[in-house]
Amino acid sequence: MKRNTAIVALAAWLLASPVWGQSLSNSQYQLRQNGFSSSMQNAMGRSADPYSATQNAPEYLGQTGTLPPITVAQGSSGAPQQLSLPPITGNVSGSPSGLSSQFAEPVPVQRPMRAPVVKSGNRQAAGREIYSQEPLNLPPVTTLPVPSRTVLPPLYSDTMMTVPLEEAVTRVLACNMAGFTGLTHTTSADVSKAGSFKMGFHSSWFDLDRVYDRQLASNESGDMLELPLFFNYAVTDDLEVIYMIPVVDYTIKSRILWTRDIAESGTGDSKLGFKYRIFENPQYQMRGAFGLAFKFPTGNDSKGTGTGKTDFEIFTAFSKSYEKIVGHLNLGYVMTGDPNTQFYPDGLADKFYYNIGIEYPHTHNVTVMAELAGEDWGAEGLKVDIIPGLRYTPTENFAFEVAVPISIANDQRYGYNYRLVLGLTTFFQ
Repeated sequence: MKRNTAIVALAAWLLASPVWGQSLSNSQYQLRQNGFSSSMQNAMGRSADPYSATQNAPEYLGQTGTLPPITVAQGSSGAPQQLSLPPITGNVSGSPSGLSSQFAEPVPVQRPMRAPVVKSGNRQAAGREIYSQEPLNLPPVTTLPVPSRTVLPPLYSDTMMTVPLEEAVTRVLACNMAGFTGLTHTTSADVSKAGSFKMGFHSSWFDLDRVYDRQLASNESGDMLELPLFFNYAVTDDLEVIYMIPVVDYTIKSRILWTRDIAESGTGDSKLGFKYRIFENPQYQMRGAFGLAFKFPTGNDSKGTGTGKTDFEIFTAFSKSYEKIVGHLNLGYVMTGDPNTQFYPDGLADKFYYNIGIEYPHTHNVTVMAELAGEDWGAEGLKVDIIPGLRYTPTENFAFEVAVPISIANDQRYGYNYRLVLGLTTFFQ
């Protein structure tokens, strides 16, 4: 009884306040409209006061952040049941008193990164954003394969026309004026690879300075041009075959030999030759070869472009390499026929000749050459020339040569001070 008396007294005091009374009357009216019993209305009236008070006390929510529990009386048992509302976690907006509370931090949302925006300078694309492509995840530079440092082969890797020397420098195996592998006049003991084929020409021009040992007079003159065409084929690695046919053009104005001026041109006597390498010593870098040649009377003896007889020639060739310098030596003998014509009334003597040559392959393209060429032609006289030359190979298919034979001694029929020699050798498979 005492407990019920205290509750009734507290309710009477609350009803005496106009604000609380109004709130209570409104709550009771809503409960009555919803069909709640009198005991439920009284219980809800008792628990409604703290909620109404929070409207005029914003600091209450700021301190606790939760609403007071709701107590509901249980009919006959008399044991009340307490219900709790969840805490306030949002802004209380729109309240006339500006209520606020402590809120839980929102969980950030992981949004996918957008590609960088690239502004377009095109007027048609103005106002629009153009997105670049997604970046590529390339591997680090250190993981890329490291290029190998393989030594490249020489510029001329075709062994048919070249032979190696020290420090990977190669020497071009071009042909001389007779068509054999060698320098300008000198024949080397080297042979190209089997199956190689070469062809070309050499032009030799000189201005006639004397006839035998007599100088030409002021009203006398003469010049001679020889253009030998050659073909070279390597049958094996040790044997090569050549064929050479010259074109001759000359003019002589002298009364020493003839009573009239002479100007003739045409093909000269052709030559068929063989050269065989008989030994090669890698330890001393020496090679040796032996050769045979036949000269055929394809020229015109009446015009002076040939002798009209067949000649036979034998020769030897030795070559030795000294690091980058290669030396060559030739010894040869020619057994001439006996033409006994108006040009050779006493016939022709046999000929002995020798050639000493060196070559220096400066680079893969340039070879410097020097030669000493001499011959003894019996009654026709002696001749000795020093021949500096240069061979240039722009590609592996062509070789150009220039040489200037300078006369040291010459008492043969056609004397000169110097000659100009130009040559071209082409290489084929």
